[in-house]
Amino acid sequence: MNKIKATLIAAVIALPTLTMAQDNELEYATALRHYKFFDNWFVGIYGGTTSPLGENVRPRETFRFDTQRGNASLVIGKSFSPGFALRIAGSYTKQVGILERSSVMKSRDAGINTHGYYDFKLASGFIDAVPNFTNIFTKYRETRRWNVLGILGVGFVTRWDLDNTMPKTLRDVKGYQVTDFEEATKNKTFFAVRAGLGLSYMLNKYFDINLEAMIHATDDDLDGIRYDDKYDGWMNLNLGLVYHFLDHYGDHRFKYRTAGLDYDLSDIHRKINEAKKDLEDAKKEKNAKIKQRRILDMTVSFIIDKYYITDVQKRNVEAVANYMKSHPDVNVTICGFADVETAYPAYNMRLSKRRVTSVFNMLVNEFGVDPNRLSIDYKGDVVQPYSLKNEWNRVVVFALDEYETESVISE
Repeated sequence: MNKIKATLIAAVIALPTLTMAQDNELEYATALRHYKFFDNWFVGIYGGTTSPLGENVRPRETFRFDTQRGNASLVIGKSFSPGFALRIAGSYTKQVGILERSSVMKSRDAGINTHGYYDFKLASGFIDAVPNFTNIFTKYRETRRWNVLGILGVGFVTRWDLDNTMPKTLRDVKGYQVTDFEEATKNKTFFAVRAGLGLSYMLNKYFDINLEAMIHATDDDLDGIRYDDKYDGWMNLNLGLVYHFLDHYGDHRFKYRTAGLDYDLSDIHRKINEAKKDLEDAKKEKNAKIKQRRILDMTVSFIIDKYYITDVQKRNVEAVANYMKSHPDVNVTICGFADVETAYPAYNMRLSKRRVTSVFNMLVNEFGVDPNRLSIDYKGDVVQPYSLKNEWNRVVVFALDEYETESVISE
């Protein structure tokens, strides 16, 4: 008999052997794992082009390829679910303004023929809400490659270096409504909003490639010119590489697990019987003494990360109480477990203790069992008595104290 099989038999019998309740309905729900604050964080680096939306360069008037400038962005954020994330984004770009006669300006200032380009710099910071429309409207799949994202953000943008490049002839153009050129060209910070769409492609479990298009709106003084429109702005088309940090499970993406609620564990009874048979066969191979406790055919199962007793499981606690009342010479040890995927070992140890305490209190306070006949034990996730389904390990079992036998296993 191989070591894996021997280990299973020893765990089932010595920790102790578990037999299952037969009267509960089996109910399963597919759910995401339980995640913590420092799980599902990501960081991204973006680069792309910026198109100005100031006076004389709005798309409805004149769109110029020679006004495009590069930009760079750094983002860091957290996904709270497969369908929603928040991120902080910081960006730097150069921006272009044009002093040129538009149709509006020509009607106002006939005979004035001032034109020219001028550059200035922008630094911006935004807080973005990023819904994942694909995962909102369809079920999340861990292996899905393509996702459509939305972007809606608020923040601030700072403009500077405009006074070094803007033509001084601006002060002479009445239509621009600039009466104090020095005041108009000071470094300024404005409130801004933005919205956009993104397309995300999953390269592997670590990285995504994102393509994002966004439009920004802010004060009309962004380019140092005020006329005609209430707002200035800019458009971005960016390509980015996004890295997903490791979570406490050792993964980089959201993952599902099968969460059993109030379940009938009768299917495991067959496996226990098979283990017992293997144990009897193993006696012929090597003599080794193991203590075995008799386990009552009642268990109390729990919802993931919970220690309260549901109405369905309360029936099993009552059955244990009735058994002890009809067998006054029997003492019982209550032993609790937690599954390895709920949290980290220290947390699971506390969780299994709370589960045992809940059962102990119900037996004593609601069903009148003498507390001197009860003892408690808890294993956390150090012991995992069930290998068939991990969620079955969210359980409390009842062992009779005085029952011993001799059993044998092989290494």
